[in-house]
Amino acid sequence: MNFDPLTDSGVSPADSLPPTYWHDTVTAPPYLPLEQDFTTDYLVIGGGYTGISAALTLAQSNAGSVTVIDSHSPGFGCAGRNAGFVLSGSGRLGPLALQKRFGMPVAQHIQAEFDGAVSDLLARVQAYNIDCDLTPGPYYKLAHTAEQAQAQAANATALAHQFQQPVTALNRSQLHSELPVQGFYGATRQPGYTLNPLKLIVGLAETAKARGVNIFGASPATAITRSNDGYTIATPGGTIKAGTVLIASNAYSNKKLHPMVNKRQFPVQSSILVTEPLTQTQCVQTGLNRAVSMMDTRKMKYYYRLLPDNRLLFGGRGEVAGKNAHRGQARLHQAMADSFPALRDKTVSHFWSGWVSVSMDSLPRVFFDYEAQIGYAMGYCGAGVSFANMAGRRLAQQATGQPVDSSLPLYNSPLPRFPLASLRRTALRALYSWARITER
Repeated sequence: MNFDPLTDSGVSPADSLPPTYWHDTVTAPPYLPLEQDFTTDYLVIGGGYTGISAALTLAQSNAGSVTVIDSHSPGFGCAGRNAGFVLSGSGRLGPLALQKRFGMPVAQHIQAEFDGAVSDLLARVQAYNIDCDLTPGPYYKLAHTAEQAQAQAANATALAHQFQQPVTALNRSQLHSELPVQGFYGATRQPGYTLNPLKLIVGLAETAKARGVNIFGASPATAITRSNDGYTIATPGGTIKAGTVLIASNAYSNKKLHPMVNKRQFPVQSSILVTEPLTQTQCVQTGLNRAVSMMDTRKMKYYYRLLPDNRLLFGGRGEVAGKNAHRGQARLHQAMADSFPALRDKTVSHFWSGWVSVSMDSLPRVFFDYEAQIGYAMGYCGAGVSFANMAGRRLAQQATGQPVDSSLPLYNSPLPRFPLASLRRTALRALYSWARITER
């Protein structure tokens, strides 16, 4: 069964692992469930990038005992299902959109934080010797219309000069000479990285465990209760007493986990297919003969990259409800064939879906209530590999009283609550229908 965060009560520890390419390449170590009552200074709910990063930061600060619980296992959620793009950004607002909303100084500061998130992740991978297939290579943002290509060309100079982004604009012929992908009118190119996302979370989790963090799998938080002496968290195997609680379950959060996060994010489905390995001829025909990653400018974006064994990973926004996830495979395959006609008959070896956390105002948040000693980080809008790691660090810093730049809207305000939350999917269906008609 495909877990659906808006209809199911929560992830079941009995759910099977998703049929991802990553889970076929990595054997994740087991994390046993909690089977007794337990006391800890800091409890982190969620074993993805944010939660493990927060736990690792807490452990390194010697702030007290640290425990992570996950409904299933580290890597079951988005950390083991995403495409492995390491990009400087999060949410759905680029630097120029941030400038329009917040003004230049704040926008520059936010972008610097996003840039720092990439550097922080790369530093952790190196410092902890995490083998996660980290690979540098160009990242292309593909313009699906002539108007988008013109806008990209016009914006490239501002991105380079005002935000220090190493962006180069390419017209249609320049793009085709570098990457013969079909149906696009131009692109921007900048440095990028890709990695195996499951190897990354396993490496981070094992590093945290080696530094004294308790990690329990198959231990969903079923209730969070506050009292004068802290928090009591109920799990199927025992209760946990904690002084501080950090919620890092993102799109895989229990529907009624805690009032602080309930109805403040919208879990949106994304799907990915992976092909059988490309032949050498197909690599040449498609231009996929080097490490490269791409995303287009459609409202319902497609994103794709070459994997180390020459398979093509091709992803995009999925169906609206979890029960319909399987329908996305045919749509993705057609979009892949449109972009790379030489792969029209290419066999698919893997297909899976997952959930990303979308915020109402397209901006992620790291928010901590100092009086109540509880906080959360979520709302990455499908762009969280690097920033989720930074968000976990910032959340832990807030929890231990370390300074975090409160001038940034990322850190100084909670996620806005969705009005008429029960209609979120109705609105999404309408948006997808409109986008599929207008962006053919």
